[in-house]
Amino acid sequence: MPRRYIDLIKLALSQVAPEFFRIRTTYNHVGIVRERVFCYELYHQIRSNMQENHALSIHGEIDKSGHHDFLQQDRLNPDFVFHFPGTHEGNTLVVEVKGSLRDSKGLIKDFNTLLTFVGNYHYAAGVFILYNHSINELIERIGRALEKIGTSPYASSVFIITIQEPLAECNEFALSSLNAPTD
Repeated sequence: MPRRYIDLIKLALSQVAPEFFRIRTTYNHVGIVRERVFCYELYHQIRSNMQENHALSIHGEIDKSGHHDFLQQDRLNPDFVFHFPGTHEGNTLVVEVKGSLRDSKGLIKDFNTLLTFVGNYHYAAGVFILYNHSINELIERIGRALEKIGTSPYASSVFIITIQEPLAECNEFALSSLNAPTD
């Protein structure tokens, strides 16, 4: 079942308009990256493409802070989850989104969140969405950490989807298949 929703995400990503990749401001007419604004539009595109026969719900940033089924250190707030609300049955996708590579620690935290939800809370798959950048740029930025994270027993269930520019084709990679650049 995750494949259907991964493909839905890829379709929705390819439909996000340019003004959501970089938000023009009064102080920067080229635009700045605002992940939350991008996520709102992505959510809209996903919901617009969901058919009535999609059994799962998509929810954004569900706060796990008081969730008694999650260990204290695992009470994280992924950007999106595809699931059946009110039950752990049908935990299908957990999704993290990044539009910038500036925060290496944040990138690594997001991958660890995906692995935690897949490994400990029975999500079928994790998806890391990177917009404005390529997979090669991600590998250049945190390649050694990716190589280490990619050895997790759950890494084959975490997928990276990149889209470098608006209305472009998405690329998909399994976390377990990435290698750091060689020196």
